[in-house]
Amino acid sequence: MRNVVRFDEIEFWVDQNIIYCDFNADLLESYQKVDVEEIFYNGISILSNGKYLPILINLEDISSANAIKIFKFLSNSTIVKEIVLSKIFLVRSVGVKVVLSLYNLVGDPVVPIKVCNDFNLAVKYCHKDYSAFNTIS
Repeated sequence: MRNVVRFDEIEFWVDQNIIYCDFNADLLESYQKVDVEEIFYNGISILSNGKYLPILINLEDISSANAIKIFKFLSNSTIVKEIVLSKIFLVRSVGVKVVLSLYNLVGDPVVPIKVCNDFNLAVKYCHKDYSAFNTIS
């Protein structure tokens, strides 16, 4: 059984050196950016035990508009960037992937950000990033 940390409508767990995150579809109706950042900081801190791990953020089950909002929150979050190795966003459509990828080009991410619409590819990217980081360290 996996160790799940749940803060309101957001679940976090670690499997094979990847922090996974799932959202409830109604999350953004009642949360501010500060609330989401604090929840992510707490969830990641508890599960990472001080190690830098990639985080795979599953946005497949929420609307495109909410996926874009969450991406903007988290891709620019100075709090989250300090505690993760990379951020991988899993989206349900190619259209959302293109929009988020374009937004990512305009931004200035300190940690690598990848947008995928294929779960296996997202996991593969996480493992590659983790392996590269630990080879260098």
